[in-house]
Amino acid sequence: MSAPIEALNRRYADLLGICDQLEAVADSLPNNVSTSQCGRLAIEIVDLLALTHREEETTLLPLLAASPRPELRQLARRLREEHDYDDDAVIEVRETLLALAAYHPLQSADATGYLLRSFFESLRRHVRADKDLLAIISNLTP
Repeated sequence: MSAPIEALNRRYADLLGICDQLEAVADSLPNNVSTSQCGRLAIEIVDLLALTHREEETTLLPLLAASPRPELRQLARRLREEHDYDDDAVIEVRETLLALAAYHPLQSADATGYLLRSFFESLRRHVRADKDLLAIISNLTP
């Protein structure tokens, strides 16, 4: 496995770890929230997602875009668009976590839990799909 793909897989492992931590926050609502964890996660998730997107755009997406298979080239375009969605969603998650860290939730515990769960479940699906794509691509290249 190439170094860029190994680095991307490490980012994916880090993202899945953050998803686990976001799930712990959602599970702790409304009364057992760790404000320090929320503050740390608010920073880490934005930085890690940006780093992962950059690595995907320099490693995974060019491999898909260079494929002779049109469906893989189309997939590269779709994944690039999904990065925009993720970038918007992570800002809302960050604001929610920062509000929890400051003891001023922006919404009800149920709404906050729903927001966090929908974000980390989407992120988990994204990671699983991208890891599957890396496996497919590595089987296509000699």
